[in-house]
Amino acid sequence: MHKSDVHAEESIRTEGSTDRKHILVIGISLITTLILLFLISTVFKSAGSGGSLAQAVPADSSDIDTMIVIEEQVYLEEMPEFWLQARALSTGNAGWGQDILSPFEKLWSIRSNAGREFFSAPALVDGVLYFGCNDGNLRAVDAQSGSVKWSFATVCGICGEPSVDSTTVYFGGQDGVIYALDRFSGSKRWSAGLGYHVFCNTAVLSDTLIVTGNSMGKICALDARTGEPVWDDEIGGIVLGPVTVDSVVVFSTESGDIAAYDHHGERLWARDYSSQASPPSADAAGVYAGFSNGAVRKFSLRDGHVLWETDIVSSTSRCVLARPVIAGDVVLVGTNDGQLVSLAASDGAVLWRQSFDNWIQLPPAVGQDMIYVACDDQRMHILDLSTGEKLDSLEMDGYSGTAPLLAGGILYFGNTSGDFVALRGTVPETDSVETADELPDMVLEEPAEEIEEQPDTVIEEPAEEIEEQPDTVLEEPAEETEEQPDTVIEEPAAGLETPVEMIQALPDTQENETGSGTDSEETE
Repeated sequence: MHKSDVHAEESIRTEGSTDRKHILVIGISLITTLILLFLISTVFKSAGSGGSLAQAVPADSSDIDTMIVIEEQVYLEEMPEFWLQARALSTGNAGWGQDILSPFEKLWSIRSNAGREFFSAPALVDGVLYFGCNDGNLRAVDAQSGSVKWSFATVCGICGEPSVDSTTVYFGGQDGVIYALDRFSGSKRWSAGLGYHVFCNTAVLSDTLIVTGNSMGKICALDARTGEPVWDDEIGGIVLGPVTVDSVVVFSTESGDIAAYDHHGERLWARDYSSQASPPSADAAGVYAGFSNGAVRKFSLRDGHVLWETDIVSSTSRCVLARPVIAGDVVLVGTNDGQLVSLAASDGAVLWRQSFDNWIQLPPAVGQDMIYVACDDQRMHILDLSTGEKLDSLEMDGYSGTAPLLAGGILYFGNTSGDFVALRGTVPETDSVETADELPDMVLEEPAEEIEEQPDTVIEEPAEEIEEQPDTVLEEPAEETEEQPDTVIEEPAAGLETPVEMIQALPDTQENETGSGTDSEETE
């Protein structure tokens, strides 16, 4: 073959190979382009429909101090995964259905060392209760069996409520120390001294800070990993609270101060009153607190201006002690003159009042349609949420110590006699409950005939009172409702006083003492 012919064939083969390569490259490019376009369109679609994308804000942004991310209020029916502040939520409520009534069965009880008081309401995470006691121990207890998983001993009593995240339990003691414990073993991760007694709760702010305060008006934020101080401020008086909403923390004091801070420690606003303030609660709409002059006030979360003020106490003592509880569109507040008052969260209008024989100084737990309120008449009272009508009550065997917790059909509470108790109640079977005074004898004796005699209009359009009350006929309603203590206690027991005189000089560090805690505790 002629050389020129050979070169021509080689040229043809080379050009064909090149064309195939070009086609392959173009095809790959087109496929890659299509994939990129699909991914980009998916991302933008997710962001536009409320997806997980969010704009990052630099940590040193000059605008961060004025940014408050407030989500729409949600009335939760399920408990949060972690207990990042007292009562788990900023609303002050620790009630998650189902509602329960008598008869109650005692699942278990724990007796404190030397019968010391339980003032620290529990945190409940993954079926474990974490709570302190005035015997100086913080305990981790199985919520179903009452078995003590571990206990950690401090020098003095514990009255503040703990906070719990995925790995750690945080709490303050009357010894003036903030502790961080491994929540599975109870071993100490770190401790930090605040110089004076800590009576208030702890809270986790922005997932990275532990916020609390001491008895001399100092508030502070500590690094959640190390316990190192990040920022602090002075607001005066014994610090109460705190409550956290998004990146904002609000404190109150027994001197009547109430102040809000962002997570950098910048004070957003502050108000100073001459009357003592209760611990605060908050929702997306505002901050709520009671005052010893008998008033309940709602403050703007953004700037602290008073949205409304309602005077709910008419007695000469004029005191509101209990932390307000926000349940949907109502606010529940207890007083020292024996009242539980329901207010409209929107404008502070009084919806109803219910009277008791002694103080209501603890926040109640609110379930689906019922309120569980501890009273210093040594009874736990159950009320209708919409009307305040008394539905049931049970003995607490002591003055009220901890705020109640309702979860999974079980009512948990501690008293000042040194007992922490878990009671399983009876879940109502239908949608209405009648009190003992309203139950006629013939309904109890011949319920079938009574039901047959009801007109159709009653079944189709039930009376308003049936909607307002849960739906079970109590087995012994007359005895349970009419049961009252033999004597009316006008003043709380002496055990309610905080044993401040027992506080020793604050050590810089605390040695960890862990153990089963079973030697000095009884589980029934």
